[in-house]
Amino acid sequence: MRAVTYTKKQIKRFAWIAGLVIAAAAVAITLVVTSVGTRAAKRLVPIYSVDCKEKKIAVTFDVAWENSNTDELISILKDYDAKATFFVTGDFCRRYREDVKKFYDAGHEIENHSDKHPKLTGANVNDIIADTRACSNEIKMTTGEEPTLYRAPSGEYDDNLITTVTGMGMQVVQWDVEAVDTDGKQ
Repeated sequence: MRAVTYTKKQIKRFAWIAGLVIAAAAVAITLVVTSVGTRAAKRLVPIYSVDCKEKKIAVTFDVAWENSNTDELISILKDYDAKATFFVTGDFCRRYREDVKKFYDAGHEIENHSDKHPKLTGANVNDIIADTRACSNEIKMTTGEEPTLYRAPSGEYDDNLITTVTGMGMQVVQWDVEAVDTDGKQ
């Protein structure tokens, strides 16, 4: 058996180096915890508006229920030489495929508004993907084009929804002025 001896100077140097290593580890751990906490605190939000030099508005419609005013709406938009984006559900697309085609043929954009308009806040990733793909497939079957924009049902979203839909290659878009027509007010 061999005995190892250290001088006071060597012991002090070892303690000093060990102290530096512990301090560096504490700083590194603090930085990691702080950065994770900072990222977690920042809520993801969809696109509400886009800055541009020209004075423009984007007219959008959420289309999930009935088709009673399709021709009238197309006529009004045509009279004002206006184009709009129609966020349709897959269910609407299946029930009123000809109406969706009319919007598209009139030069309007057709985008994704979910398949069956479910509450997706708190939903798991697989359910969000399945619902979004089902709607996108209906739109592509009707227009020949893959949607690139998504509007959450009822405008309700969370970080999981935005991350999932963005990961599918679509941008999540919200409105910033509402017509309040869902409850009969104009």
